[in-house]
Amino acid sequence: MTYRLVPYAAEWTQAVARCNFRLLALGKVPFLLPARPPETGAVRREHWLVVGCDDEVRGGCLLQFHSAWLADETVEAANLQSPLSEGIGNREHAAVAPYMMRALTHKCPYIYSVGGGGEDMPYMRLSKALRWSVSTVPFFFRVLNGRRFLRHMQPLQRRRGVGLLARIAAGIPFAADLAFRQVHRVRLRVPPSSAGGAIPAWSSIRSQYGFAVERTPHLLDALYPLTDPRFHRISVPGGLGVLAVRDFRQDKYFGDLRVVTLVEMLLSSGAAGELLSAVLEFAGETGADLLVTNQSAPDLCAALRSAGWLKHASNYSLSLAPALAARVGQRPVYVNRGDGDGLLNL
Repeated sequence: MTYRLVPYAAEWTQAVARCNFRLLALGKVPFLLPARPPETGAVRREHWLVVGCDDEVRGGCLLQFHSAWLADETVEAANLQSPLSEGIGNREHAAVAPYMMRALTHKCPYIYSVGGGGEDMPYMRLSKALRWSVSTVPFFFRVLNGRRFLRHMQPLQRRRGVGLLARIAAGIPFAADLAFRQVHRVRLRVPPSSAGGAIPAWSSIRSQYGFAVERTPHLLDALYPLTDPRFHRISVPGGLGVLAVRDFRQDKYFGDLRVVTLVEMLLSSGAAGELLSAVLEFAGETGADLLVTNQSAPDLCAALRSAGWLKHASNYSLSLAPALAARVGQRPVYVNRGDGDGLLNL
C-alpha cells in the first residue's frame, strides 16, 4: 500500500474516528489520534496524518514549531510529538511509521523529538534505523523526605529484597532522612557564587550550545503560563529556574510522592550554586518529597553533581533527524523537560 502525508483538516475527522476504533481493537495503543484538528495557540502546532491509497487514516503525529539556535544561527525547528501508527499492532501497515518519519524529515529537515521511554523502545529503534542521532538526557534527583521516598518509590518496591529493606528503613524515625542528607552533603562541591546583575538574557547564554530552542520571554510565557499554578519561577542574580510541582497518586514510578521538577536552568557563569540553593529551599517549603530534573547541557550536569544531586539511569531520550544532527556535530545541546511533551509524565 502507498501512503501520503496530509494536514489534519475537518474533512478527515470521520476517517480519524475509524482509525481510532481500529487502534482500540488492537488493544496495544498508549494514546489515540485527537478527535478534532488542533486549535491555534501561543505556540504553532500542526497535526499531520498518514493516509493510505484507500483514503483511510493509518497514523499521524503532532509537530510543534519553534525558533531555535543551531550552530550559531537562528532557524525554525520542529518537535515531533505523539507519533502513532496502525503498524503498532497490524503488520499490514508496518510501513506507516518509517514512511511518516521519512516524509516529515523531507518536509522539516531540522526536526527532533524527546521522550520515547528509552533507547530500547520501538520508536527509538526505528529512529536509529533511519539514522537519527539518539541519546539519553541525563536524569538527576535529590531526596528531601527519605522515609516517604523509600516507602513510595515504586521501582524500589518492585524489587523483592530491596523493597523489604526500603520498607524497614522507612519505618525507622529520622534514619532515612539523615542518611540521604549525608549522601547529598558528601557530594556537595559548589564554589562561591561569582554571578552578578539581573537574570541573563537568552542571547548571552545560547552561544555556548550547538542546538537549543530559543528560550525567549515569549516562549517561556507560552510554555509556563504565569497564570498556571503548577509552574513557579525562581530568579537569582545571573540565573532563572522554572519548576513544576505535582502530587502523584498511585503512580507506577512515584507512588504518592510530591515531586518538584526543575524544568529550566538558565544561567550565566557562576550562578548555578545560588540558583540550586534557592530551588532546594523552595522545594522544602512546598513539602516536596523529591526533586528531579533532566538536563542535557554538560555545564548544567556538572553544576547539579557539584550541588549534591544524584544521577540515575534515564529513560528520557533525545532524537535528532540526520540533517539536524549533522549541523550540531559534537557541540553541546540544551534540552530538558520543557522541550516537546516532556512534562506529560512529570
